[in-house]
Amino acid sequence: MKNLVIQETPETPEINFDPEKGILKISGRAYSNDISIYYKQLDSWIDEYLSSPQEKTIVELHLDYYNSIFHKLLFNFLKKCKTVTESGKKLVINWYYHEGDEDSIDASHHYARTLEYPIDNIEAE
Repeated sequence: MKNLVIQETPETPEINFDPEKGILKISGRAYSNDISIYYKQLDSWIDEYLSSPQEKTIVELHLDYYNSIFHKLLFNFLKKCKTVTESGKKLVINWYYHEGDEDSIDASHHYARTLEYPIDNIEAE
């Protein structure tokens, strides 16, 4: 399985997924109103990865801003990622935030409650 790398644009985040290391990284801003085509790659890649994931999968979220359309996509993505735990494998979700960004921390807490899965908040350097 190949890495999935999608370059960041002014309206879409960078996607950098490494199946060998089990690291799934999303970073940047997401506020495009038409993300369906962009994220079809993401969806099919994650489905393939989840068919044979690493013993430990790490999701790293470095999001500066995202709109409600991306919010739904991110929730579905994290929900899919959570399925790795059903086979006894480990999932770590790291949510990076900037100092003083209480909205970002609140958002991560919301996702954790809704998913019923812990999300680690890490202050970005």
